[in-house]
Amino acid sequence: MPRPRNQTARRAQLLEAALQVINERGPADLQMKDVAGAAGLATGSVYYYYDNVDELLRHVHAMAYERYYTARLSAVEGLLDAREQVRTMVQLGLPKPADQPLSLALYQVAVAKARDQHHAEMITDLCGQQVRLYERLLDEGTAQGHFRPLTSTHRIAENIIALEDGYGLGLCTGNHDYDFDEAVRSVLEAVSLWTQCTDLLPR
Repeated sequence: MPRPRNQTARRAQLLEAALQVINERGPADLQMKDVAGAAGLATGSVYYYYDNVDELLRHVHAMAYERYYTARLSAVEGLLDAREQVRTMVQLGLPKPADQPLSLALYQVAVAKARDQHHAEMITDLCGQQVRLYERLLDEGTAQGHFRPLTSTHRIAENIIALEDGYGLGLCTGNHDYDFDEAVRSVLEAVSLWTQCTDLLPR
């Protein structure tokens, strides 16, 4: 049976439904019928778009890659000052309310599938791409004379991603010790110390 024509919209609908189910019940027991129910569709129709639950979960990874790597890369490409690039990266690297269902689902999938080689490779790739992008911007800022790194730019980039993940998890799970703006400021304060750059904080 051929797939209906509105495949892109229907796939997006099913992925949103999958995020909802993952965040309500966890990914371990995710079933296609649950996703279909959350999307208001018959179970059989889900198989027009995804062969199984694992394929759905791989597409959750793909959504996260688009949001936290591809979109950030696009946002900084037109900026010339590395300080503004780093500010933009941090602001886009922490989840606002609209991003939190995806981010929370990704955290859960990463834990549930930690022993699955394919999923582990996808998480490693996402983290690695973000680290390399930060490292490149830090190197550019050093060349521009804005940064004086206290350690390798690779290590600083790794630490930025670790901070983003930590604060991001807190934002997604209702930690009331800080909000989005405070989390952004905290990450930038750390980067400012590591790079000895006094004007990284948002203006």
